[in-house]
Amino acid sequence: RFHPFWALIEMTMGIAAVRDVMLDSEKEKESRRKPTNPLFYFLASYASLALRLTSLDFNDAIIRSTLFVPLFTKFLTALHRDCLSESPAAITRFFGSPVMSRLGALAFPMFILHGPIGQVFYKKAVAKRLWGKAMPRSFFPVYLLIVLACSHLMNEHFVKSKRVQGLSARVAQFLAKRTEGMLQDREL
Repeated sequence: RFHPFWALIEMTMGIAAVRDVMLDSEKEKESRRKPTNPLFYFLASYASLALRLTSLDFNDAIIRSTLFVPLFTKFLTALHRDCLSESPAAITRFFGSPVMSRLGALAFPMFILHGPIGQVFYKKAVAKRLWGKAMPRSFFPVYLLIVLACSHLMNEHFVKSKRVQGLSARVAQFLAKRTEGMLQDREL
């Protein structure tokens, strides 16, 4: 189940990975002429989830926090570095395809909306009042389509909104002025 502390640790791992990639120096880029094929980390991360199916009865939170998230983070950094190479691997080209790029644009709205929409259809206390019962498993594809449609609308009318982007820019400027530039990259 979701726990704010563990989510914070997983988010911090992601932030550290992004900073690691952002701060690649030219010397480091040269030393990585041919980056590791991201497919290796992709398969390893998803294979780690299979440990939950073994007779050892691993806890989901343990597997996710100790194996899946670090391996998947490594996959994402390898994918980024590979996309900057002269000949990206097949998996990198696949994830860079127009369809996958479009789905990637919907990922954040889907992340935000799937929980509240899911509660409307599947949380017993809410669904019973609205529909008389929680929706059956056969309704799940419809739920996915509803989340996808709502995510598309949120992306087009909120995330891409010039007003929202302007407000975000003003908030960033406000924070930058009050943090003495600590939010920008600087050489130490």
